[in-house]
Parts: sequence; structure tokens; C-alpha cells
Amino acid sequence: MPFIPHTQHDTEEILQSLGCSSMNHLLNEIPSHIPRTRLDAIPEGFNEWAATQYFEALATQHPAVKNYIGAGAYEHHIPAAVWDVASRGEFMTAYTPYQAEASQGSLQLIYEFQSMITALTQMDVSNASMYDGATALAEAVLMAVRLQKKAAKRILIPNNVHPHYRDTLQSIVQQQGIDLCFISFDEETGLIDISELRTLSQHTFDALIIPCPNFFGCLESVDFLTDWTHEKNAFVIALVNPMALGLLKAPGDWGNSATLRRGADIVCGELQPFGIPLASGGPYAGFLCCQQALVRQMPGRIVGQTVDKEGKRGVCIDITSTRATYSTLQSNIKYMH
Repeated sequence: MPFIPHTQHDTEEILQSLGCSSMNHLLNEIPSHIPRTRLDAIPEGFNEWAATQYFEALATQHPAVKNYIGAGAYEHHIPAAVWDVASRGEFMTAYTPYQAEASQGSLQLIYEFQSMITALTQMDVSNASMYDGATALAEAVLMAVRLQKKAAKRILIPNNVHPHYRDTLQSIVQQQGIDLCFISFDEETGLIDISELRTLSQHTFDALIIPCPNFFGCLESVDFLTDWTHEKNAFVIALVNPMALGLLKAPGDWGNSATLRRGADIVCGELQPFGIPLASGGPYAGFLCCQQALVRQMPGRIVGQTVDKEGKRGVCIDITSTRATYSTLQSNIKYMH
């Protein structure tokens, strides 16, 4: 939303309507002992044209560099058409999505997003995104613990998961009695150390986190790890790069056993690789999806497609619970007109 500053005339009208003689009178609730320091060290502001010229000249003083470190944040070419399409009124209705009749554009956009994520991951349900990939992983862990309902809340997590993700996960779950068991990786291959994994699994655990690709860009033996985890009656949490799923096996298809349940149980990751611009660390967006049987413990909101009372196609958001099923969404269609 653009910021339009008040003119002096606007300010005088506002003060007059409020019965204030000055801005100081308006702000008289601020204690007088708090100094109102002048910012004398800051120069006068440029107009837009002068500021553009200044920064263009400043940019020429430094050689262009390439960013190859990646680590979950990648540079992508974003075609100019993307901005025009994404900002069209059909998809950016300026109202809260909780009132479906006034926000069909935003709701359709979220519904298409969820459909894309479930198609990529081959999972049943996706929510309407998370804060970022790291917090999506933390929510996946909390979800698995709630579903298991075991006394020993233990999660197996490889050390080849992104270090920032591990730090975030530890910060969120450490006060909730959840034990994070870190698994070493083979220094030659960069893959999970299977011998240490088997040692740690001698005690009951709720879930195993499988990163693919992992932080080093290596591909884990996802089929073996999925079957092995399900044999232990634990959940598989897949931590994936959604861009890589265009080539790699979808988490919903992981596993080879004919007798065990197929695929990862919960899938999460970071959406920045799809082209969110790099901007000094954010903002990013995470995704979280799961199998239908687990959807009642999924955090966040879900947008579903249905028909209104006149039989017209429409989309609406679950507004009764953060843990929704499609049947719940259908029951909410009475809010659409």
C-alpha cells in the first residue's frame, strides 16, 4: 500500500478537527523527559529521480558478483509478465479471505497454490502456506508428536538438514518436552549414517525427518528410509526442495514395500526456489502438506472448491477450525452468496 504524506494544510485541518493547537499538543501523552532528538546527521531526502541516479552511480563502483552458496536461497530470473499477472485484480481481491463472497480472487489463488503443491508432492492435502521452510518443519514435527500421542516425544533428525532449520526447530520445540536426536552423516557421501540411525532407533521415536536433497545437495535413499521408518511405526517427515520435485520422485510415492503404507506422511519445505526475490533474508514462504488421514492435526487454513446455493463454482476457506477436512469446507458454503 503506497504511503501518501499529509500536506501542511492537511495537518492543520486534522489538528483543528481534534481540537489540538499543535502536534506537540496532540502528542502530549509522551512523557516530557523522553528527548525528541533532531536527526541532524541525516541529510535532506532526495526526490525519486535523484535517489535513482545516486544508487545507480553507487552500484557502478562495485564489481558484479555471483551468488553460488545457495543454502535454500537462490537467484532466479523472474519474467516481467509474472508481476503483471500476480497483481491483477482477479487474484488480489483486497479483502480478508474469511468473507468468501468478497474475496474469490485471493481464495482462487490460494486454491491453485494448494493444488500445485499436492500435485508436486503427490500428497492429499496442502494448507495455505507457512511462514517459511524452517517453521514449516517445526510445525510438521509438532504435528507428528500430536498424532503419535507417545510418552517419549522423540524425533530423529539428520545433521545434514539445513543448520538454520535445525536451530529454528530446536528453538520452537525444546520447551515442549520434545527430544531431538541428531543423526550424523557420512563425511564422504554426505548421506545419513545408517548405522547410527539404527542405534538411535532402539528406543521409540515419533518421526524421522528425511531431507531430499539434503543441505549438501545429496539425494538420500528415500525408499529404504521410508519403509524402515514405517516398520518402526513412526512417521516420515519429508523436507524437500519443491523445484527439485520436477525431476525427483515425489514424497507421496516414496517406499517400495507392498505391505507398509506408501509415501511420506508429512511433507514440508521452502518456496523461495520458485522465484521469490532475494531481499536480505526474506520474506520467504513455507509449505506443509500431508495424507488425508492426518489432516485434522494440520495447522493453518485450507481453501476448498465447491458450489454455492445456485450451483455456481466457488472457493471458500475453512473458518470453523484450523484442522479442517474437505467435508468441513463443504459445510461452510452457506457463507457464500
